[in-house]
Amino acid sequence: MVLQETKIRLSKAVLLRDAFTGEPVSSGIRIHVPCGGKTEKKQGGYFLFLDMGAPEIQVEIESPIYQYRKICLKSDGGEEPEEVLLYPSPAYPRRAEHTAVRGSARPGSICRFHMENEKESCRLLGDYRRGEAAVSFYLKGRLSNPLWYICRKQEPAGVYLRLKDIAADAGPYPLKEPLEEDYFIKDTVIYPALESMADENGEFYLLLPNLFQEKSLLYYSCGGQGEENCGKAEIFQGKENYISKEE
Repeated sequence: MVLQETKIRLSKAVLLRDAFTGEPVSSGIRIHVPCGGKTEKKQGGYFLFLDMGAPEIQVEIESPIYQYRKICLKSDGGEEPEEVLLYPSPAYPRRAEHTAVRGSARPGSICRFHMENEKESCRLLGDYRRGEAAVSFYLKGRLSNPLWYICRKQEPAGVYLRLKDIAADAGPYPLKEPLEEDYFIKDTVIYPALESMADENGEFYLLLPNLFQEKSLLYYSCGGQGEENCGKAEIFQGKENYISKEE
């Protein structure tokens, strides 16, 4: 009998990350791939998709802790792990010290949030020039959040930026996409940010960690299909808040 050598082909590597804590997620997750192939779980929140026969991989992610996600991934031979965020489910019990925010937006749109709290703000360690691949800023403690908001002190609007690798012990931190403007040490401030996704009914749900005061101002930006809806809303510590379209 002649035994043929069988080679398993890596189609895609994915890192699942908790959008609230920033930590990798590996337990309590069920992944379904309708097109077949094999899914293999690794340590640190990594999942490998093996022997997928199509250039695009439809993936369904279910969990009692996180919201259901249905995503399309491009097969690239595992060239670089793609980060997928999992958003907390409103059905899962919320801790008393956490603050919840609900609202409505276009179904499937990504909603980003930040608060301009001086205690959590960061400063650049060096001037950033438009198009550079990394940014360097001073951070107290460990980096656990990939999403940040950068702005100039005297200007009303800034932009959200996403870091490519939050496992780095120190900066410069690689950017997912370079920024389109220059930012200088003397007049730039950076705030931690969070994001959520509106479900098929257009409802989003966000958890916020311990707030420093009873009442805070939350800035938000919800975008999808070429539209961007920006605004701000007053939220209350430890409560479930709702952002209406009028705010």
